[in-house]
Parts: sequence; structure tokens; C-alpha cells
Amino acid sequence: MVRIMTVNDIKYREDLFRKFYSALPQSFKPTETYTQIRSAYDLAFTAHHGVRRKGGNHEPYITHPVSVALIVANEIGLGVSSVIAALLHDVIEDTEFAKEDIAEKFGNNIANIVEGLTKITNVYDAKKNAQSETFKKMLLSIPHDPRVAFIKIADRLHNMRTMEDMPDGTRQIKAAENLFVYVPIADQLGLFDIKNELEDTSFKYSHPGTYLYLKTEMEKLSQKRKKTFESFKLALMKIMVGTQWVCKFSVIEKSCFQIWKMMQEAGISFSEVENSLSLRVIFDAGDIYDAQDIVNAHYNIYSSIIANFAEREGFKRDYVVRPKSNGFKALVFMVMFEGNWIEIQILTNENDMVAHCGYSKSRPNRIGLDTLQENIKSFNDSESAIELINRFRTLSNLEKIFVFTPKGNIIELPKSATVLDFAYAIHSRIGNHCTGAIIGGEHVQINYVLKSTDQVNVTFSPSVRPSKNWYSFIKSDHTKNCLDKYFKNNPQNDNSEIIKGRQIINNLLCDKHVIPSAHLIGRILSHYELPNTEELYRCIAKHEISENDIWSTIKGIKTIIEGKNTIKTKDIEKPKTIKVTDLVEIDYRKPLLINQDLPYVLSPCCRPISGDDAVVCRDEDGVLYIHKRECETAKQIGATDGKHTTTVRWGKINPALAALNLEGVDRECMIADISSKLSKELKLKIKSIEFREEGGLFKGKIVVYVDDTLQLEKIQEELLKINGLVKINRINQQKRQIIIN
Repeated sequence: MVRIMTVNDIKYREDLFRKFYSALPQSFKPTETYTQIRSAYDLAFTAHHGVRRKGGNHEPYITHPVSVALIVANEIGLGVSSVIAALLHDVIEDTEFAKEDIAEKFGNNIANIVEGLTKITNVYDAKKNAQSETFKKMLLSIPHDPRVAFIKIADRLHNMRTMEDMPDGTRQIKAAENLFVYVPIADQLGLFDIKNELEDTSFKYSHPGTYLYLKTEMEKLSQKRKKTFESFKLALMKIMVGTQWVCKFSVIEKSCFQIWKMMQEAGISFSEVENSLSLRVIFDAGDIYDAQDIVNAHYNIYSSIIANFAEREGFKRDYVVRPKSNGFKALVFMVMFEGNWIEIQILTNENDMVAHCGYSKSRPNRIGLDTLQENIKSFNDSESAIELINRFRTLSNLEKIFVFTPKGNIIELPKSATVLDFAYAIHSRIGNHCTGAIIGGEHVQINYVLKSTDQVNVTFSPSVRPSKNWYSFIKSDHTKNCLDKYFKNNPQNDNSEIIKGRQIINNLLCDKHVIPSAHLIGRILSHYELPNTEELYRCIAKHEISENDIWSTIKGIKTIIEGKNTIKTKDIEKPKTIKVTDLVEIDYRKPLLINQDLPYVLSPCCRPISGDDAVVCRDEDGVLYIHKRECETAKQIGATDGKHTTTVRWGKINPALAALNLEGVDRECMIADISSKLSKELKLKIKSIEFREEGGLFKGKIVVYVDDTLQLEKIQEELLKINGLVKINRINQQKRQIIIN
């Protein structure tokens, strides 16, 4: 229904348009362009008239598409059609206007873009959800019209800029979606500044306490190192004066999210992070166009710098000869100055612009976009949304290695690729029958991780056939496609083990007069430290867990095998699938209290304990899975099914496993002192303890049962009192998991 505009409405419409149009680049000023943009603006204003935003201080809704259109024009650098589509991007989804109305005024091209931007709201398949299906739709649109993805990213960026007054549950979902889907897309497209902002705003809402701490510490460090960088820049200027190159310098500060990620991956504290700031040396390449001359120019400047400052060995990264897939080109290394290691990035004026937004004036084509389109062309619409998103994320995060065939041909593979990946890269028939390889005169297994420059001679046998277990160690998307194709053509391998295992456990429970429940299955998973029910059923089907072992475990779970959970045999029909009798509802808008009475599993991929910042989701068997918020699996679930995921509020639960890495100076009785501290003084139940000595130093790992994070912190404090023990880190375990959709 079109609402009648008042005089104030008309004045607001005209004032907003003047501000919007004046903020567009000069290329949008011709009369014909003005007419198109004005027409799109008026349609958007009419369509959204009288509606206010949920966030952004509840401003009139029209401010959102206008802001998205400005991001598209000014921060992404797209043209008139994209700006018009951005103005209209919510019209089909939220108003009475249809695709045909847009096509009539602006043509089918823009109407198709707007339709591509419309969320999928009606998904009736129980195995699917609208959230992940919308992402799938966006990804599959990239080879045909990437403007859909660009505008989606602009839309999300503005939403995050105005997210402050939205409910916490909504912010958590949006943050998870960003980190799982939008950030990798922005990175692949070369939208580095937007990528960094999305990462940081998502981090701010998903880990508010950690974000505030890091932001405060980084501000302190920046002030502290400001004088050092100014002195270093002055010293570099003097060196550059003696060369032919005209350079400018720019200090690049890593975002809070990037710093946090470095800390997580390396298991270090903020004080141990060395390169939170980088100095970018940007030079004018002038009339140099030859690729080799450009490379020589980078190394000319590099040589001038390391002739005056000590270089850190093993740190140099040459992204000039081998650029990143998203188009980033620079020579990166570290030098010592006044007792500090300083990261330097050498790049041209043009590549500096590419490093911010993915394109330059002389290079309007985005290298990252070309690569992304080529990769997604191989995606299949028949794949599930989550499979497709995971394939995309795998492609986005891959670094490359280069290995050789016996004849000396180079094969490019993802970092951490295995012999099996190499075999499939040669030919699918060789991959299907691969038994291993000979590298450096030694025979290695199919899961052997390759290194750059390895020369690989594959061994194979006609009697060997692919196994589902191969999925657990492959890295190449090509290998996965080959395996998918093999199992599609051999359907007997599909889900037979899961079906068989489920039937075995159902029959066992019925025979023993036990009602199958989510509570029971959850406790069994916890006992065997399995990531999900699919793995449990597979283990049972393959007799890795026997029926006697399962029954013995069930009898030991006294909170489940009680009188109220038993009924007479005549009342039980053997079910084909488990009927959940104690489903727990999850509302993403409020935390869920986790206590001993619920069917929860502390996921072994990240080993959460009480007190951790954690999220909870539920599988089709009713089991609640708890993950630390930073866990990769948690990010996936939050991004693809966020409305069935929520924050954990910890109640009283049983002690859980926590793993610690220990480092120190080796001495007599060190292991005895640590064991005594844990068992006698702290009264802890130890699951495992292992140590090794290397050149007078020792490294160890302990796994103990703890009540919560407070107890774990006290354990760390007490252990550090032991003479010679210098470092303790909690292990944030991550394993690849199969997620049940």
C-alpha cells in the first residue's frame, strides 16, 4: 500500500537525495546517469516510505539502501547499474513491488541483480534452512553476475556499521555469518579494507571483552612504538634518497581480529606478538611495464634496505613473483631497528591501491574476481548449501605448494596437500587406486603431507578402492570432486554405515527395555569423545565399538538408566530411527542454561569447559553440542543455522577435560614435581601426561579433569611456581568434523 507523503516527507526526500547525489563520484554526474539514479531513488523512497529500520537508531528505512549505494560507488568502485540495484536491493523482498516492476523501469539486467539479492525465505525441505540456502544462491551467482556478491557485501557492511542497538542474539548471528561467509568472499574479491572492517566489527560483537582488551593494548602499543616508527621512516628516507626510486611510507596497523587470530594460532599472549604494525614502502614504478623489470625494482629497494639493517632469516615472502590469489602483490620481510623487528612491505603505487580495494585505475579488472569465478564454475547446484560453502571456504584459505613429478613437471597443490591429492592431480584413475608414493627413496603412505620441491613417484594397485576415510586428510578441491564422483557412481558406499549403526543401537536399546533418548545418546558421545552421532553409528557399524561395550557404557550412566526410563517389552516396537523423547528447544535470542540434566556433549574438536565463551546447537537426534565460540565448527553452525544456535549459560556440570602444553628447562625430578603438584596438592584426576626432552629443554602435554575456567587458571598459576617451568598454554584443539545438517 503506497502511503501519502506529507510536505515534511517530500522535504526529507529531496534533502536526502541532494546529500546522496553530491557524495557520488564525478563519473555519476552526466545528465543521463542523473536521470536513472533519480528514478531509482524515487522508487526506493516510495517503496520504503513510512518504514523504519530495526537498527541504526530506527532511522527511516530509505537511509539503508542509500548508504549501501554509496558504499558500492565509493568504497567498492562499481558503476551506475550496481548503484541502481543497491538502491532497490530490498524492494522485492520487503515491499509490494515485484521484479516485473523493476524490469519495466530499469530493464531485465538490473531486475535480475535485485532478484539475486533477495533472500530465500521459503525452504520446505527439513534438511535445508533459508540462511544457508541464501548463501548458496549468492555464491552460485558469482560466475554469472558478481555484482550480486559485491552489493551483498556492501549491504552487510552497512548493517554492521549500524548494529549497535540490535539484540545480542541478532548480532551474534550476523557476526558468525560475516566470519564464515562474507569475510572470505571479500578477501577473494580483494576488498581488503572492507574485509578488515567486517572482521573487526564481528569480533567486537562475538568477543566483546577480548576485543576491548586488545583495542586498549594496541592503542598503548601504537603510542609506544610511534616514536620508533618515525625514527625508522626517517632512516629509510635517507637511504631512498640515494636510490633512483621515489617512495612514500605508510604505517599499516593490524586489526584486533588479526592480532587475536595470530595469538590463537601461535598460542601466545599479546605481549609476544611482534608484527602488529607494518611499514609499507610504496614506490612509483613510472613507465616500467615489463614484469621482470617490476620484480627487479622490488628487489633493488629490498637490497638497499637490508644493506643497512639486519634481516630476519626465514621470514621473507615474495608475493611479487607469486601473487596471492586475490591479487595482492608485495615483497614482505622483517628487519631489526633499535631492538625491534619491523615488518616491511614493498609494493608499487598501483598495488597499494589493489591492497586496499582490489583494483587500480590502470587495472580495473580484479584478479581475485577472475580466480573466484573460475573456481565457483566447478561448483554443482545439486550439492547441499553447507557442502558448497565449505568447499568455497577451503578454496579461500589455501596457500600453494609446488611439487614435482618423476619427469620434473611441476604440480601446484594446496598447502598441506597429501600424496593422495598429488595422485588425483595426475589422474583420477591413479588416485582411485593409490597405495602411497616414493619420495627421496622412501615409501610413504597416501596421507603423507607434501612439502614444496618434493619429487613424488606414486605407487598404485588395481585392487585398491577409495574409502570414505580419505575425506579426513585430503586438501585439494579437485580430489574431493573426484571422490564425490566415485561415491556417486558407487552408491552402496553412501550412508550404509550410518544406517546400519543406527539400527544396531536402536535394536539393542529395545532389547534391553531402554527408551532411546537424546539424553542417553549425548552421554554415550561424551563417553567415547565422538564429535557427533554419525561417527558413533559408523564406529558401531564397523565394530570399532562392540554391542557389549555400548551396553556396559549405558549401564554405567546411572542418571539415564533409571526406573523412569524403562518400560515393558510389549510396549516397545523396534523403531527404524531413534524417537527423541527429551528435545530441548533453542532460542537464539536468549542463552541456554547447560546443566547435568541436559543431553549435552562438550565437543572434542575444541574441548570447551564450564566458564568458556561457548555456543550450543542441536542435532537431529536431539543431542546438544557445545563449542567454544571461536571454534571453526561453531562458526559454521552459527553462520548457516544461527537461529537454532545460542550462547551457553553455564550451570553445574560434571568435570571436563582440559589440555595444557608445558615448556621449561629440563632437570631431575621435573616430571615427578609436576605430577605431585597435580595429583597430591591440587587433587586433580589426570587422564594423560607426556613429556619429551630436546637439548636441555622439555616440552610436555597434560590432560586433566577440571570443574571450570577458574580452576584451570589456578592450576596454571600453581604449576608456574615449579622451578624451571616457564610457559603454559591451554590447547585449543581443532579437528575436522562432520556436521549433521
